[in-house]
Amino acid sequence: MSDHTTSTDATARTDVDADTIIDTFPRVSLTPDSEYIETIELPAEPADTTPTAEVLRPELADPYPYDLFSHQANALNVIEAGDNVAVTTSTSSGKTHIYGLQIARNLLDAGVLNPDGTRATEHNDASTALCVYPMKALTKDQQEALDDLYDQLGLDIRVETYDGDTTGDRRAIREQADVILTNFAGLNVYLEHHDKWSTFYSALDLVAIDESHTYTGIEGMHVAWILRRMQRVADYWGGDPQYILTSATIGNPKQHSEELINRPVTVINDDGSPHGPRDIILWNPPPRDKTRDSTPEEESFNIDSDDESDAEENDEEFVAERVPASVEGPKVFNHLTSRDIRTLLFCESRKLTELSIQRADEHRRNNPREYDHSTTAGREAYNAGLGRRTRHSREHQFKNGVLTGLATTSALELGIDIGSLDATVLMGYPGQRQSFWQRIGRAGREASRSLAVLVGDHRTLDQYILTHPEYLLENDVEDAVVDTSNNSVFATHVLAASDEIALDESDIDTFADEDRLRAAVKMWREAGFVDGYLDAAVHYAGPSRPQTRVNLYGTTGTDYRLQLADDVDRDKWNLPDNLDLEPIEQNRAYRDYHEGAVRLQNGQQFEVVNMDEDRPQPIIELKPVNCEYYTRTRNKVNVLDAESEESREVNGFTLHFGSGTVLVHHHSYDQLYIGNSEPKQQAIPTETPPILMDTQLCWIEVPKKVEAALVHKYQHYGVETGVDPDETDIAHLGYIAGLHAAEHATIQTAPLELRVDKNDLGGLATLVMDTHYVHPEYDDITDSIGDSFEAATHALEQRTQELAGRAASGWFIYDGVDGGLGFAHAIYNNFEALAERARDQLRGCHCGQPNGCPACTFDENCGNDNKPLLRASAVDVLNQILGAEERDDLAEHLPDDEYGGDRRPVIFYS
Repeated sequence: MSDHTTSTDATARTDVDADTIIDTFPRVSLTPDSEYIETIELPAEPADTTPTAEVLRPELADPYPYDLFSHQANALNVIEAGDNVAVTTSTSSGKTHIYGLQIARNLLDAGVLNPDGTRATEHNDASTALCVYPMKALTKDQQEALDDLYDQLGLDIRVETYDGDTTGDRRAIREQADVILTNFAGLNVYLEHHDKWSTFYSALDLVAIDESHTYTGIEGMHVAWILRRMQRVADYWGGDPQYILTSATIGNPKQHSEELINRPVTVINDDGSPHGPRDIILWNPPPRDKTRDSTPEEESFNIDSDDESDAEENDEEFVAERVPASVEGPKVFNHLTSRDIRTLLFCESRKLTELSIQRADEHRRNNPREYDHSTTAGREAYNAGLGRRTRHSREHQFKNGVLTGLATTSALELGIDIGSLDATVLMGYPGQRQSFWQRIGRAGREASRSLAVLVGDHRTLDQYILTHPEYLLENDVEDAVVDTSNNSVFATHVLAASDEIALDESDIDTFADEDRLRAAVKMWREAGFVDGYLDAAVHYAGPSRPQTRVNLYGTTGTDYRLQLADDVDRDKWNLPDNLDLEPIEQNRAYRDYHEGAVRLQNGQQFEVVNMDEDRPQPIIELKPVNCEYYTRTRNKVNVLDAESEESREVNGFTLHFGSGTVLVHHHSYDQLYIGNSEPKQQAIPTETPPILMDTQLCWIEVPKKVEAALVHKYQHYGVETGVDPDETDIAHLGYIAGLHAAEHATIQTAPLELRVDKNDLGGLATLVMDTHYVHPEYDDITDSIGDSFEAATHALEQRTQELAGRAASGWFIYDGVDGGLGFAHAIYNNFEALAERARDQLRGCHCGQPNGCPACTFDENCGNDNKPLLRASAVDVLNQILGAEERDDLAEHLPDDEYGGDRRPVIFYS
């Protein structure tokens, strides 16, 4: 709960101590001094408070049982002055009370409430509030929190939830509630019938957006347009709301908040709430046994030749592979919960929440001397794919002590009330510092000691954090990106807006800029969806309910529905009639739910047996199975017709931002054994077609002299790049392998600077950058290839011959969603910082492998099976970008003739 109180539960708190947890963990030679363990001790922070009477009127200050935290007082003063406010402070810092108290002030000021808190009128047409939350479960908790607050204050304020689960008299809620709580998926639909909400919107003077930092990427751009549409409706009925945004700490709260609401915002980020002492354990899983069995003949590879003597002196142990966090994390989770330490285990996917419970149980069974088997450790999975009743039941069981542990996705990162807890375990670094602190902040409310364990994976971000723990304590936090330039998303919301209230010239600049709005209206008018012109009025003329075209989690309107196959015996498998699984968008359907894919839901494996796309809403049919493997999809990528919109020089390199077409094909998949992730069968065709995306890109061109020197320097590298011996006869191989590794590293370190999921990004390294560009004298390649990869490759080869002498090398990074997300542009603006992080991780990795490892160069989404890659070549390129090495340092490697006399091959790697 986001207030000053400590939630109670049925269990006594268990004191947690990092050294004791480490010492008692059942593994040989694990101590607090182990090379795999590092502990950060954070001291308690006292509260910084302001007397409530200095901020609130006596009717509120007198019954309010606490002093205000300083950030609460500052925010309430800013709101009183008439400004919009964004409050970015830690978990459980009382942010709910900021807008809760402001709502009470508004109702008293408007005369809806008497000074004694009783109602002055049954009909409220003077002051209403809208509170929007990212999850229904959070909405439920926040209604309870607001009701509790108003009960404490003795105020008769009517707080109601209005969403897809609402039963009863919806009209009464619209007409009688003072405060309505909902989510953006609901708000998007409800705007169509705003005439039924006329009283509510005419009195709307406050909009609270909770957990606003979560609105980035696709969902963020939709939310921004829904809020603009909502503001049009409020303006129409005479409402004039202020906005309060509550957020975890992000790097750009002002820019992000203002992009969401399209209004100026004052930021309050000086946190006055207290917290108890906290131990953070950075837990690097041990090397896998098979990596310890290396033979003397295996050659180590040192990326910095000048430091070879130091490496020999330190007798450094190279680690090419570690036990996955998905295996080690559940062991730590079991160790804590078996000691009655109330723990959340944060997992990367719904599938892993289920697997983790199985693995924790297995670890408990395999260590009978360590754990008391006369009792059971109550643990369950918790994720958004479960039915609503199941989720609520498990929340209640954890809160009341029936369960000691929950393995969850990010669903419990937010403020859902599950009672007090002692520890959090993170299965891998979650991608952003903001998310890291939000997750570990769920434990140790008020002054109690808490424990957080980050179990690292053997991948770039995790190993960067584990080898640079100071990064977690840096003041700079990742930026959250909201980009409203996606025209597909914009056009969909223009349709919805025209249906709600006719568009006219008053919408220019308030809703969208003139050229863009006129272009969208013209497009829809020619398509027969709207009538009229902005000079008079533009009315919607298409099929009913255009709001349903809005897909908050995609840029197209097509969702795929998941359901059981008709011939499944539900009784045999003990399955409900409805699996209660959320629809998914096309790219995820092709990637994760192709025929033959095996997915785990609520402890049960399901195989995809059919994908039917010949219907308005495509259907994916699932069949329960019990098998020893899971599946992972492979893809390949190409970039076509890229056009630069911005460019700048970076130490002689040319950096671009622009748009283009990306061709993605989730062409095959692997079956991997559940126990060790080893392959059972590989490269099984998916039979799904490629997907064409018009999206945003960032790319960098390498100067000719840098390219020539590095091609020559690494011309003899072959199998070191990971390719088969019969593929090593290309003089450019060592160089392009470096570009490929640099492309991987810059994508994988992007979350260190931006609030972005690297899975929303893709890349392509190429020796023929110009071939991928749009050229005025040639037709666009996209127009001639359909969706054929073979045709695209042939067209690029032909274009390369036609552009003889004009080619350049480099790499692309693109937004993996049709229309773009704004991430590529943010990377363009922050490229040097990303390049430095990437260079440091490549140079500092201890794998000892020329082609790298999952901690520095490998990417599970690589379309070329992580071949070819070369760390040293990548470090050289990145050092040149950063100006860390002079051009003269490469002079000795310049060949007498360009590229050593070899013709530039048409090769590119995604």
